[in-house]
Amino acid sequence: MDHYGVKPASQQNYGGYNVPTPDLLKAYEDTLKDQRFSASIGFYTGPSPLIGITSYNRTPYIKKYLHPHAVYGQTADNGPIYRYAEVLLMLAEVTNEQGRQADAVAYLNQVRARAGLLPLAAGSQTDLRTSILKERQIELVFENKRWHDLVRSGLAVQVLSAKGAKIKANPQAYYYPAGSAPISTAFNVTDRDLLYPIPVSEIITNPDLKQNPGY
Repeated sequence: MDHYGVKPASQQNYGGYNVPTPDLLKAYEDTLKDQRFSASIGFYTGPSPLIGITSYNRTPYIKKYLHPHAVYGQTADNGPIYRYAEVLLMLAEVTNEQGRQADAVAYLNQVRARAGLLPLAAGSQTDLRTSILKERQIELVFENKRWHDLVRSGLAVQVLSAKGAKIKANPQAYYYPAGSAPISTAFNVTDRDLLYPIPVSEIITNPDLKQNPGY
């Protein structure tokens, strides 16, 4: 996805872990006022205060799920599935599609106000559609929502294929070691990828079912 890059934890055994991409960092409207930036993304500035964590010293890193009292990086905290902020953004999206821009921007601005950002004006349906998608990208970052947002908005192929072009043009900017590059098919997103395959067992049960294109 366009939120994640990969840095190697061990080049000997090809391990690695996710890190925020430069494009995600640039997506923040105001990294000083937007409280979500420092809550979601961290920067290594010295020895880790966490017990048992000594060798992960890359920057930036995903901070959103960091528990300050975790031992060896383990915590019993549950990850969020749906949060109130997402409900507000869902309402913003639905009311905007219904042509109720005043209601939509009111829901959207509740999320922005909590983050410390100034309110947006209502604007056109198209402008609000873009603003809501952008707000979801920032508010719900690292919560496994982005792919479905891009598919639903019809932007998955365009956005992710363009992201791959940037990585291939400058691999080192995306944390690839000097002299290396992603495989040629990296981020080669096509219409095929927008649908799941129909299980073979279902096609056997009902021969009238046709497999989705590309599978």
